[in-house]
Amino acid sequence: MGVSEQLRFLWQFVRHPKEVGSVVPSSRYLACAVVEHVSPRARCVAEFGPGTGPITRVLLERLGPAATVLALEIDPAFCAVLRRELADHRLRVVEAPAQELPARARDLGCAVEAVVSGLPFANFPPALRREIVTAAHDALAPGGVFAGYGYAPFALPPVLRAVFGNCATSFEWRNMPPAFVFVARKLSSEFRVPGS
Repeated sequence: MGVSEQLRFLWQFVRHPKEVGSVVPSSRYLACAVVEHVSPRARCVAEFGPGTGPITRVLLERLGPAATVLALEIDPAFCAVLRRELADHRLRVVEAPAQELPARARDLGCAVEAVVSGLPFANFPPALRREIVTAAHDALAPGGVFAGYGYAPFALPPVLRAVFGNCATSFEWRNMPPAFVFVARKLSSEFRVPGS
C-alpha cells in the first residue's frame, strides 16, 4: 500500500469517521482472512464498503475470469480511487449504500453467492446494522456466505445470528489493529427468526 493511499484513507477517516471506521486500510492478512470464505468458483460476489480496495484486490485475485464483483461504496472519493486504480472488467463500482444490494443485483441479473464487508458496524445504530445484514441475506442465494470483520465482537455477530441463524468468529492478530472475522451462511431462502 502506497503512502498516497494511506493519506487518502486517513483523510476520509477524518472527514467521515463513522463511515470509514479505521485510520488505516485493512492489511493483506485481514483481507485474506475475509476472502478465504468465498469460493474461487463464485460467479457473483458483492462487497460492502470497499474503501481504497484492499479486500477487493484479494477478491479479484481469488476469482475466475467470468466472475463479477459488485462493490457498493457511498464515498465518491473512494469510488473514484477504485475505478482508477483497479481497472478490471470484473469489477463494478456502484456509488450506493449496502442496503441497495438486492435491487442492484437484480438489475445485473446476478445471483449473489457471497458478500464480503468492510463496513464499521460498531459505528452504526442497531436498526441500520439489521437493515444492511438483511439486505445481504435477501440478495444471497441459498448456501451463500457473508464474511465481514470488526474490531469489537458485540456489533455484528448478534445481527448475523438473528438474520442468518448462525455466525462463526475468528481473530486476525496480524492486522493493525487486530480484528475479528465474522462469517455466516444462508441456510435457506425461507429462514427468518420468529418476530423479525
